[in-house]
Amino acid sequence: MSSISLDTHKKLRISPVFLYLTGISSSQESFSAAIIEQAQKYNVTINILDISNYLKNDISSPSNNNYDLKMPDISKIRSNVSASTQVDFVSQITQNLWYHFAKEFGCNLIFTAETNTSLSTKLLSNIVLGRGSQIENDIGFADQRNSSIQIFRPMREITDEELDLYVKVKKLIPVPNSNKNDNNTLQSVLSNFVADLQNHSPTTISTICKTADKIGSKSLHNCNKKCELCLNLINRPNKLVATDAITFSKMVSSGVCSTNTLAKVLDNYPSNVSVFPNIYETLCYTCSKNYNELDTNT
Repeated sequence: MSSISLDTHKKLRISPVFLYLTGISSSQESFSAAIIEQAQKYNVTINILDISNYLKNDISSPSNNNYDLKMPDISKIRSNVSASTQVDFVSQITQNLWYHFAKEFGCNLIFTAETNTSLSTKLLSNIVLGRGSQIENDIGFADQRNSSIQIFRPMREITDEELDLYVKVKKLIPVPNSNKNDNNTLQSVLSNFVADLQNHSPTTISTICKTADKIGSKSLHNCNKKCELCLNLINRPNKLVATDAITFSKMVSSGVCSTNTLAKVLDNYPSNVSVFPNIYETLCYTCSKNYNELDTNT
């Protein structure tokens, strides 16, 4: 904020809009109060929105949805799906809200506070969850999956440890972050894993993120089909993948087809019964898997 108010030639020529989302975690109430207090202290106007309104009030996504994907109430997510699915699904909703309100406020740039530490965990989580082809947008400095609004990560080269040291040197009073992943989520396990590696080898986090810069999917460069939830490009693989094996195994075990009809099953895929709904048509692999879990349990 000082860069905006200081009368110098390096003054930032921008008019920032601050958006804060609540309702992401059940333990967020005290954290939200601290955020509001800090905003009042620095005389910053902050826009507050409960994330459940994304579902209850049918706030449209910036993508052109041609399919009726009925999403459950956010309160049902916490009680009916796995904690890891909840974290991933809510993160996609959060990003869609960023796009929606950036458009509402006339902003064409979005800046996030993701650090090197959080992005290294996100990289590993993406690979485990099946979002390996989306690393370029999810981890890179610039996220360009939306043609009109870009997401930038200016703190991408800063670790949490460096940030803590800066706060101590400047004698700032940070907001205690109680909005952490539950201990039983895949994301929290990977976060602890990365933190432990970093303690024994200080180059762990930087190495992970530098690896992300070299990862890209050539098969998606000529694809124009996007996932309706995460907005990442999707493309039906030309060769057999793990999803085909899962689908075929399910059909064989359920007695729908015999083991000698693999070619016929895959030729009709995904028009036949699939493990994951709308996969490669309107949703990517992970979003389809998440939607299947949400739809089944609600």
